[in-house]
Amino acid sequence: MRDIFIFTAIIVIVIATLRKPQIGILGWLWLSIMNPHKESYGWIYSLPILDIIAGATLISAVINAKQAKKALFHPIAVILLIFYLWTCLSTLFSISYDLSFSRWLDYTKTMMFVALMLLFLNSRHWIIASIWVFVFSVGLTGVKGGTFTLLTGGGSRIWGAPNTAWGDNNGVSLAMLMVIPLIFSMKDILKPRFLRLGVYGSAFLSFITILGSQSRGGLVGILGSGIVFFIRTKHKFVIGILIVVTGLAVLTFMPDSWKNRMQTINTYEQDSSASTRILQWKYAVQLASESPVIGNGFYARYHQPFYEKYMTGIDVNRAVHSVFFQILEEQGYGGLFIYLLLMVSAIVSANKVSRKVKDRPDLKWASSLLFYSQFSITGFAFNGLTINVGYIGLYYYILAFIILLISHINIELAKPTPENINPETIGK
Repeated sequence: MRDIFIFTAIIVIVIATLRKPQIGILGWLWLSIMNPHKESYGWIYSLPILDIIAGATLISAVINAKQAKKALFHPIAVILLIFYLWTCLSTLFSISYDLSFSRWLDYTKTMMFVALMLLFLNSRHWIIASIWVFVFSVGLTGVKGGTFTLLTGGGSRIWGAPNTAWGDNNGVSLAMLMVIPLIFSMKDILKPRFLRLGVYGSAFLSFITILGSQSRGGLVGILGSGIVFFIRTKHKFVIGILIVVTGLAVLTFMPDSWKNRMQTINTYEQDSSASTRILQWKYAVQLASESPVIGNGFYARYHQPFYEKYMTGIDVNRAVHSVFFQILEEQGYGGLFIYLLLMVSAIVSANKVSRKVKDRPDLKWASSLLFYSQFSITGFAFNGLTINVGYIGLYYYILAFIILLISHINIELAKPTPENINPETIGK
């Protein structure tokens, strides 16, 4: 039954996409994040439905090119393009083209989707619609996971959809850290009180899901995001009390298994999972020394001669478990600099533009989304210290949202307001 429902939804999306590529982009966003067919165990599980939607969207984008409403130029988009071109260069000169090409192709698909977002979603209703799709696709796991954690006392770990980029417990914590700020920002779009209560409830359950994932990276992300939010907010006394109360509640509610696992963050010698990450980070620095400028290309650490040179007899060939060391070993110091510049530019720009229009009633929704989106990136950065998800689509979708929101705000600011319209020009 689930297979038939999903397949029917795909057919409807494809038909609608042929008239409006924006529908295909939203469908693509939904499927690439949520992967609903991966939670079905029938014939649709292995059906390439994402490729079907992507193909229909690309065809429609060509046919309906006149519907494109490009986002305005912004340095974030330029830096993002430069980083993508850098990955092309590192792939071209990679240590193992066979290892690098497949991962580069996946990343190229993500960048192509981001480009379509920037070409076709530059209007208020499409921006809001795309963010709603993002919130729903990730937040549904947060609501389910948080409810399960509360009902079971947090004794079991929360997992995402199987065979997806955020399917394990660490990926779930990352996704929740990125979606919670966006969920919270929806309070400025929804007017009915009961819908706002639903927003607060969803954000709360998603926070509980982070705890239920029992991810130490998730705890690092919570602490890091909390500190940044405390520094940025004007209501430090209230937020400080809320942080303390939340911390005490977590320590009271969560079981001993969760507390014991979190305590291993500072006891590397007693925890094999944590101590091996130090070895892998050292390995990443050694790999970077092989090609310090442009890097070794995607999946370079799985190049057997490198492993034999640096890791034989020390540790098995594991994942690097860090966004920043992952970028370093694969894209070199040059690529890491561009990556960090992109991240900082997005946070600074989102905060600056948000504050510029916070007092305009017609742009309050955009200001709120921009303000909270910077904490989505902050959560990604702090949680990314412990997991290797440097190319995960969720991060680049949020970058696209920021570019679109800034573009929309700048377009609205450029329009004449009633007080500065020259009466002599009316009718000309």
